[in-house]
Amino acid sequence: MIRGAAMAERDAGGEAGFTLVEILVALALFSLLATLLFDNVRFGLHAWKHGSAHAEQFEHSMMSQDLMRRMIGNIYPMLVTDGTRQRIDFDGSSDAVSFLGNAPIVASGGRFRFRFSVERQQDRNNLVMRSTSELADPQDASMTTRTILLSDIDRAEFSYFGETATERTARWQDDWTQRSEMPGVVRIRVAFRSGDARRWPELLVAPRIGADVSCVYDAITMRCRGR
Repeated sequence: MIRGAAMAERDAGGEAGFTLVEILVALALFSLLATLLFDNVRFGLHAWKHGSAHAEQFEHSMMSQDLMRRMIGNIYPMLVTDGTRQRIDFDGSSDAVSFLGNAPIVASGGRFRFRFSVERQQDRNNLVMRSTSELADPQDASMTTRTILLSDIDRAEFSYFGETATERTARWQDDWTQRSEMPGVVRIRVAFRSGDARRWPELLVAPRIGADVSCVYDAITMRCRGR
């Protein structure tokens, strides 16, 4: 009777409220929803940052590949002489390649000597490009521009496809020096450290010019006449 009267009195007054237990339950549910929402947002931000970093690394690798493809593709096969023997100004080993090519777009013209190699800096290996004007003093280090194409790699390997020096059989070789002709294809492989998400598809580049057929060799300058 007393409880029924109290309920009737509360209903008659037109006032309703929440008990302490109901408020605590609502707060607990709100905290749970906020935690779940925050975790989802944090996961989304982490995935976005990871995806952006991966895309940026892939784009950087592709830009480096495009640069090497253009530089190696535009090699200038200049003839030089060692005593009485003529050879192409091209030196390739398993960890470096050096050659003459067209000047970069930012340069005023002429040819540049390019060198792609693996250089160790502190505890990491870097794939580096060095470029120097053909007419620059080779002893002046300030005339050389150094650009890191890929940093912190495990290794890079260069190989060259063409006929061997002793046999007239074409195959991949780790050395291409003191040759009278250009390699048919230059291959660059890059391996990253374990756990590194970067990728480097095998790069194959065929030089556009195998020999400078218009070259008239000048024994005095030991170059093509007028070049």
